[in-house]
Formats: sequence, C-alpha cells, structure tokens
Amino acid sequence: MGKRKKDVEEVKPKKKKRRLRKLFFLAIVGGGVALARSESLRSTVLDKLFGAEKEFNYSESAGADAGTTPDA
Repeated sequence: MGKRKKDVEEVKPKKKKRRLRKLFFLAIVGGGVALARSESLRSTVLDKLFGAEKEFNYSESAGADAGTTPDA
C-alpha cells in the first residue's frame, strides 16, 4: 500500500553538487573584499596589471636650464 523509500528516492531528481562553483564564487568575493580593505594589496595588483607608476623628479635647476637658449 505505501511506497517504499527506494521508490520515492528514484522519483526525486538528484541534487547536483556544485562545490567547485561555490568555491570559485567564495574566492572571487574574498579577493574583492581583500582588495577593498588593503591599500597596499590594491596598489600591488594595479602595478602588476598596468605597470608601475612612473615617478618624475622635478627640480628647479632642470626647469631653469630648459628655458634658456645657448649663446651662439
């Protein structure tokens, strides 16, 4: 009269395991949080992606020499 447990289990669709997808999502979210919270990590990642920021050394003597013309 009553259905057996095995018959009921066969009718139900099996749940797919999505462990890898969950792990990937967790890694992406964790990386985003780490980048948002750590300025040094953010700077390091941006330097790796786009190259280090060039630092220019502006000195007063370089500006004065560039504006003068040589005497001929």
